[in-house]
Amino acid sequence: MSGLFGAEPIDQVATWVAALATLVVLGGMLGERRFFGWSQHLLAGLATGYLALLAITEVIVPRLVEPLAADPLGRPELVVGLGLVAVTAATPWLPRIAGAIPLSIAIGALAAFALGGAAAVARPEPELLATAASAGAAVVTGLVVIGFLHGSPRGRILGAAATGGRWLMLAGIGGWLGYLLLSRLVLLIDRLVFLIGDWLGLLS
Repeated sequence: MSGLFGAEPIDQVATWVAALATLVVLGGMLGERRFFGWSQHLLAGLATGYLALLAITEVIVPRLVEPLAADPLGRPELVVGLGLVAVTAATPWLPRIAGAIPLSIAIGALAAFALGGAAAVARPEPELLATAASAGAAVVTGLVVIGFLHGSPRGRILGAAATGGRWLMLAGIGGWLGYLLLSRLVLLIDRLVFLIGDWLGLLS
């Protein structure tokens, strides 16, 4: 059964909504920008709502609110975390310096997590190849960090490391863009198969 003649009404509605949204997005490639702009707003709204719901149900409530409710005085770090959440939520109505504090902590924590993970990635593995791959990943990450942080390095060794890091960073960006292009082509083919098969039922 296709989406045109599905047995269940809810399946028909879901298939038609998905098909129309796919046609609207594909229409943006042909110059129809008005409906495509609406679809972008719809996607942004759905993604924002989903991420907010995920953050509340998977992080804030089970890892912050519930432990504080169970033992308010035994987890002072969670009190600080709750305060940061409150300050972040009230950032639009607070002075810039107040909003910059949780943002700086978040950026610093992410940087520390990334650098700590890069430093620990070369841990021993059962297989020699896996260990070599982990060590190579740590070396590449270190060179990219040097190239990113030292715009005009001094010294031959540091300059060579920074140059190599910048080239590795460009290669990584190129590889990532290639991966994105390939994934988008796969997604395009999947949407076309959905329209022809699931919606119109021409593939059997």
